[in-house]
Amino acid sequence: MKSTDRILSAYLGIVPRTPEAAVLRLLVELGVECMGADEGSLLVLDRKKKQLVFAMTVGSAASERTLVGQGVPLGAGLTGLAAATREVQIGAPTFKDIKQRQRAKAPGGHPAAVLAAPLLIRDEVVGVITAASFDPHKRFSAAGASLYAKIASVAAVVVDQQQRLRAVEGLRRGRARLKAISDEERLRREIVDRVGDLTRRRPDRLPDIRLLLKTVGSLCDR
Repeated sequence: MKSTDRILSAYLGIVPRTPEAAVLRLLVELGVECMGADEGSLLVLDRKKKQLVFAMTVGSAASERTLVGQGVPLGAGLTGLAAATREVQIGAPTFKDIKQRQRAKAPGGHPAAVLAAPLLIRDEVVGVITAASFDPHKRFSAAGASLYAKIASVAAVVVDQQQRLRAVEGLRRGRARLKAISDEERLRREIVDRVGDLTRRRPDRLPDIRLLLKTVGSLCDR
């Protein structure tokens, strides 16, 4: 399994080569195109390590091979800040600990401008999508940030629906895998059901039913 597929499956429950995985990539591609950016990425939240992990990058296959699997601490740089504040962040990058692919026109390989929007499911952050430009003159606008927030919202809906479906499927499989009950357990349930049915059908005989059960109990204790 490729790194991208493994990360999407582990953190978001997105199964590889499914429409949901394709839609997420399409949304990142759409964001890059709308922003006039060079690249865009989807990062997912690793709650245990308190960091965002690169899950996919569009715009450059070489960048995707380099970035996928790397982590950005929560609160670090614009991407980490977007997750920590639950708000879209735009500006020049401040976190330079990410290894980038070699670029002839970008000193150090780092982007000149970054836009980062959080993916929120019921106010809980599950990831961040970014757009990055290596043009030193490029700047993302407030209008672009607003549009990117909407794209991130759609991506969050895709993730939420897939996680709900996965939970339902898990419950269904769990029920299917329940072991057959023993003969003793089956008899116990049958007795309980019969007593319950009797009390519902003859509520006027509840005192007699109670007395009968006490008598049976006394006999069993001997």
